[in-house]
Amino acid sequence: MSLVSKRRIRLDLSYDGSSFEGWQIQKEGRTVQGEIQKVLNSFHPGQDINLVGSGRTDSGVHASCQTAHFDSVDCSIPSDRFRQALNSKLPRDIRIQRSFETDPDFHARYDAVMRVYRYYLVKPEYQKAHMTRYSAACVLDLDVPRLNNMAMALTGTHDFTSFAAARDPNENKVRTIHSARFFTEGPYTVFRVAGNAFLWRMVRTMVGTLLQQYENGGSRQDIKTILEKKDRTLAGPSARPWGLFLDKVIYGSEKTLY
Repeated sequence: MSLVSKRRIRLDLSYDGSSFEGWQIQKEGRTVQGEIQKVLNSFHPGQDINLVGSGRTDSGVHASCQTAHFDSVDCSIPSDRFRQALNSKLPRDIRIQRSFETDPDFHARYDAVMRVYRYYLVKPEYQKAHMTRYSAACVLDLDVPRLNNMAMALTGTHDFTSFAAARDPNENKVRTIHSARFFTEGPYTVFRVAGNAFLWRMVRTMVGTLLQQYENGGSRQDIKTILEKKDRTLAGPSARPWGLFLDKVIYGSEKTLY
C-alpha cells in the first residue's frame, strides 16, 4: 500500500474519566490526550503528533462524545481505519467511535459552535454499585419543574464569573447558554446544559448552586442575583466530577441536529 501525504483526521471518541487526570496532558498523571497521542506516535515513527480536543474535561469527568483532530503525514492507515487501529492499542477506558478525513482547515476546538453536558443525580437507595463512578448521590427530593424554573436564569449571554473556578485563566468570562434543564431518566435526575463554551468547573458549579438554592428555598431571582454579582463566593460548591459527562460537540451544519 502506497503512503499518503498529509491528512487531517477527525476522531469522535468516548472515555471513562475515572482514572484520568482530565483530558489535557499534565506533568504527572494519566490523561486522555496523552494515551491517544502515545498510540498515534507509534503509527507515525519519528513524528510528534499533536491531538487537539474540542475542550478540556477535568479529572474524573467522562465523555460520551468528545471530538478531536490530528494531522497524519505519510501514514498508510486509511482514514476510517484509525478507529480500529487505535482501539486495538488503547486502554479499555477510551474508545474511538468514528474516524474520518476532514477539511484541512477543520479545528476541533475553534470550529465547535455548541457543547452539551449532562450531569446525573440519583437517590442513594437507587445508586447501583457499578454506577457509582457515573452519577452523584443526592438525598434531596427533587421537584423538576421548580428546578427548571430556577435554571432558566442561566440561559442567555451572561458573565459567568460567579460560576467559574477561582483559578480559571480566561479573562473574558462571558458565555452563551442555549438551554439548561432538568429531566428524569429512569432513576436519575439529569441536568442537561448546552452552550457555546464553558469555563473551568462552570457546569459543576451550576449544579452545586442550583441544588444549594433549591434546598434553601431559593428562586430564579436568587440565581439571577448570583450571576449579576460576579462573585464566586456567592455561588454554591462545585458538584462532584463523576456525575458529569461531555455529551456531544456540535459543528456548523450539525447544529440542525441539536
